[in-house]
Amino acid sequence: MHGRRPARGGLTPWGRLRHARTAAVPPYDHNGRVTSEPALPAHDPATSSPLIGAVPSPGETAPRPPRQRLIEGHWGWLDILIVGPLVASSIYYYVGLPLGTWLILHNQPVKAALLRGSTASMILTGAAVRTSGLSIWVALLAPLPITMCTDPCFFYGGRRYGRALIDFLGRNDPRWNRRLARGERIFARWAGWAVFLAPVIWLPNSVFYFLAGEPRRMAFWQFILLDAAGELAFIVEIEALGYFIGKPAEDVAKSLSNYSLPIVIGMVVLIVIVSVVSGARQARTGSGPAR
Repeated sequence: MHGRRPARGGLTPWGRLRHARTAAVPPYDHNGRVTSEPALPAHDPATSSPLIGAVPSPGETAPRPPRQRLIEGHWGWLDILIVGPLVASSIYYYVGLPLGTWLILHNQPVKAALLRGSTASMILTGAAVRTSGLSIWVALLAPLPITMCTDPCFFYGGRRYGRALIDFLGRNDPRWNRRLARGERIFARWAGWAVFLAPVIWLPNSVFYFLAGEPRRMAFWQFILLDAAGELAFIVEIEALGYFIGKPAEDVAKSLSNYSLPIVIGMVVLIVIVSVVSGARQARTGSGPAR
């Protein structure tokens, strides 16, 4: 008389005995020592997904470098402090154009210089020193914060990320690669003088700030002194032009003030059109075949 066949997945008495003997043997490591728990594979062979309780490999637990996290979009608070102002400054450049134009056309050049730091606002501020008795220190210091606000971000971006920051910025603006190639040639020859003269002689100053921040290039205190001196020299250069022009510069702004609203509306429409066209062009380029 045959015994009942075990159910699917069950064990016969002989199989249960062998299983009990196997389970009673403690697991050993590669040195022959008894371990407290049996080793688990890192991934399921069937699905290749991580198993619960598996010990990750050293490569999976090692912290990723900041440049890799920047490219992958896994930002920490320090990344936001460095890259966030750069992105916000690019947006504010276009969003703040109507504001700066409105202030200039309504004879408020100091506010325009403080909030925008544009060339037109600094020219009118220099003219106000001559015609309205504006303090020269107010005229010089008003545009300084807005012209320097993102410079430390480029410096520490070069120190923290290296060339990965240029690659990140170059995704939406291919000019960054050309700027870097040109800036490297100049910085290799002039170093600190390149940081000082960048705003004065209209060079791509942000690239020099990035190169100055790369490891073992320049100390931060040296960079900030050269940067502030260079920006002040740039402000003096522009406001001196307005000082010598004098009243004619203010007359031009006053004559355009009657058309300030149409000018501002036209600028907003132009910014929207340029943004739409640029977005469509980037979408077309991104969807095309890889080269």
